[in-house]
Amino acid sequence: MQTTPSKKYLHSNSPDEIKRAFKASQGTKTDLFVYGTLMDDNHVKLLLKRVAPSVPAKLHHYMRVAPSWSFPFIVQQHGAVTEGRILKGITPEELKVLDDFEVEGQLFKRQSTVVRTARGRQRCMTYIGNISALEKSFGREVKFEDRYNRFIEKKVDDVIAQMDSGSSEITRRVIHELMGSAVDEIIQSHFDGNYICNYIMLQALEEAKPPRLMDLLKKQELLPYAGNYMRLACQHIVFNQIVDALRHEYLDAVRIAQPYFRHGLAILLGMLYYNRHVKVIDELFKEKSLGVIVEGRSYRDYAKLAIEIADCIYNSKEMQPIIEYVEENWYQTPTPLGAELEFSCLGKRAVYAQPGEDRMYDGFYWFKDFDMFRRTWRLGGHVDSHQQITVGHERHRGFFEYALGRYQIVGDLSRPLFACPWGMSALINEAVKFVNIPPHSLHISMELTRGKRSNISEKAHEDNDLVCLLMLGGDIRPDSSGKLREWRVGDGELDTNVTKSLNFSDRKFHFAKPDQDESEAADVMEYKYIRLNRENTDYESLIIALKGYQFGTRTRPIKTQAMEKEMPEQTFLRAWAANPQPLDAAAINKFMEKVEKGLLEENNIARLPSTKQTALRRIEERLHERNSFISKYK
Repeated sequence: MQTTPSKKYLHSNSPDEIKRAFKASQGTKTDLFVYGTLMDDNHVKLLLKRVAPSVPAKLHHYMRVAPSWSFPFIVQQHGAVTEGRILKGITPEELKVLDDFEVEGQLFKRQSTVVRTARGRQRCMTYIGNISALEKSFGREVKFEDRYNRFIEKKVDDVIAQMDSGSSEITRRVIHELMGSAVDEIIQSHFDGNYICNYIMLQALEEAKPPRLMDLLKKQELLPYAGNYMRLACQHIVFNQIVDALRHEYLDAVRIAQPYFRHGLAILLGMLYYNRHVKVIDELFKEKSLGVIVEGRSYRDYAKLAIEIADCIYNSKEMQPIIEYVEENWYQTPTPLGAELEFSCLGKRAVYAQPGEDRMYDGFYWFKDFDMFRRTWRLGGHVDSHQQITVGHERHRGFFEYALGRYQIVGDLSRPLFACPWGMSALINEAVKFVNIPPHSLHISMELTRGKRSNISEKAHEDNDLVCLLMLGGDIRPDSSGKLREWRVGDGELDTNVTKSLNFSDRKFHFAKPDQDESEAADVMEYKYIRLNRENTDYESLIIALKGYQFGTRTRPIKTQAMEKEMPEQTFLRAWAANPQPLDAAAINKFMEKVEKGLLEENNIARLPSTKQTALRRIEERLHERNSFISKYK
């Protein structure tokens, strides 16, 4: 049966139609047919810094293919039709940006074609996929954010090449590594929609150059610690290189939703890999003398040796079982989590340390001099003197701290790491092994509901509940005279703050962007009383208990401001820590009921699944074990 052509295509061979079809290929601007990620105005705006006007169009005799391992692409197939849009009036500069994004000439080939619109035929440009190159480049799965990240990284690499043209690949990697968070901040800024031109990018990277070690070593007072700092710096460089490698090879394994710190999963995998190879790494560090100052060796030379060690020990096949191990144990919960880990050779004296008292790092007084902010940026590394950090006053003695998820220390910008208690527990334990500095304390934070349904109120804590919290996360052991004590509260470790008050827990507002106000910030409860242990510890059960307790009770933070009267909870905690007393079974049962109630509310369910019931049993067993210890000791 003969069909009648659609009216809109009746005059497709008219002189006007032919002129219109080829008009797009003339002049300085280009019309571009898109059919995949560039159909999204948000993606186009990220790349071009504007939304290009567009019209619907169809490309005949080409089939759109959208496999899980790649972006959509088109291949010739007679009779097929690909629907898309024409982006109108793309300038030569914008076309260059899109060519770079599509990796034109490798992953895609831009070529002229004729599409059909409501007005008839139109000649324009489009991108045809190179199937083998796409599969090789992206592997199993890819999303727009992965590809955009690569696009911005390439721009940064091009700028770095301008700074040190003609340099080798390893040298460019060294420069990139030593830029530290400067590179990541540029990438994150682009993701947030804030375009940074090449000139500004160049200035930002120029300011991120490493210290001149020769000049630094003229300071006689830091010489005893210089080798230790360089070893710590090289250790983090190796770790960063492992993370970079797996983020490029295993995009789908490290991808995490936008509200979370985008390096969170990669940090966990990188820690696991590093610690499983630590003996070999230590031997190579010794062989290359990375823990001592070698005359004539620059900071960049140390970085180059550390990168070569990372290349030596990294094996993609050995990463795969680690990824599978994490995937097997991973589970998601509704509550975003964060953590801060404090380390010191001096214990609580870290914030009162005198020059030279800490023989390894001098209380991390020289942290900034050795550019350690940029070496430890992925882990939120900084020195915490329990004072407010301000620009120009970063130098002080205190704890070496990992603020996981915090990507800008001055300005206090952070994102939650992830929402998996198992993952958080695993990362905390791996971080303790990795840094090999005596662990001191742990803060666990949870992002909670705001407004009328807020999980934080002015409700007071019950004394027995506080005892349960201390039994789960405190440090209960005898002193040198044999007297049983709880050390985090009883030894004044929670009083080392500006107000000199017992800072057991705190309500905070976490900001993810510098232009956010308090109404846009995350409402966070942070429990600060927890002991960070050297031995492997089940922090997963503790985190679940803290979440359940906070959701189930909505109790207030235990913290007072300067000159305020001490809270009843603070008075009770001090008394119990000095003379721990056991609880009866009814008190523990009551606490467990509150935790269970809170977990039901957190997950918005009527009955806990078997996995969470197992977690509850672990918490209860821990409480009875610690309670029995106190009873027998008494």
